[in-house]
Amino acid sequence: MGKTSTIAAVGVDRGGSWTRVAALDARLRPVKTARFRTEPLRSLPKKLAQLVSRWPGGAEAPLVIATRGAFSRPWKKAFLVKALAGKLNLKQVVSDAEAAHYAAFRGKDGLLLIAGTGAVVFGGRPGAFIKTGGFNPVSGDPGSGRWLGRQYLKLRGRLREAAGMGHGRSAAYAKKLLLLALDGHGHAARLTAQAQEELAALLKTAAGRGRKPVKVALAGGLISHFHFKRGFIKAARAALKGRRVSFLEAALPAEQAAARMAL
Repeated sequence: MGKTSTIAAVGVDRGGSWTRVAALDARLRPVKTARFRTEPLRSLPKKLAQLVSRWPGGAEAPLVIATRGAFSRPWKKAFLVKALAGKLNLKQVVSDAEAAHYAAFRGKDGLLLIAGTGAVVFGGRPGAFIKTGGFNPVSGDPGSGRWLGRQYLKLRGRLREAAGMGHGRSAAYAKKLLLLALDGHGHAARLTAQAQEELAALLKTAAGRGRKPVKVALAGGLISHFHFKRGFIKAARAALKGRRVSFLEAALPAEQAAARMAL
């Protein structure tokens, strides 16, 4: 590596299905990236240390890990700090939502809707978030990838299999249901529309009452599907009729945002 490509910071985004890692140089350019399936948290320190320590300067570079559950389960931060001590230069553990929010709003107010394995909206700004949804019931957050995946399994008479799957595995079946909907399968199309309306209702609840303009950033694997996203935006505008609604694209992937937070 040349001087301009030396690793200055490392960021990790541990989502429901995938864990993504990015190393940035001093000019905030990604010089190393990696992606692997999200596994139980206890396996992350070893995998991460092996990966990042192979990158020149990676072990010494400041690191921020964004992981689901950092808000609700403080033990995760304590575990990661202890497990990575002396191996990587861990500076902070934040929620994956905080990294995604930073990627979209750079520390300013806004609504972040994450529709992936789960479904949740975070309002406010990092350090003063207001959470709406994301309770992860047995059936999955209404409108989420896991909810849609379970609906697909139910459609195929395989719902009992979901009990033995992790959340990410069951959410992966959402893609199959969305494909069925695009192929003209009536029931799949109705379920897709229901999911879009559930997410729109979640956003409306998070936006609260009043006439104040609503700024929304979208994140998550489910919302990355073009046709699903288009239908959701239509449903959201209908749910927030009478209010000015703008949808923002996150300028950075969450793992790169976490790396910038490390700096």
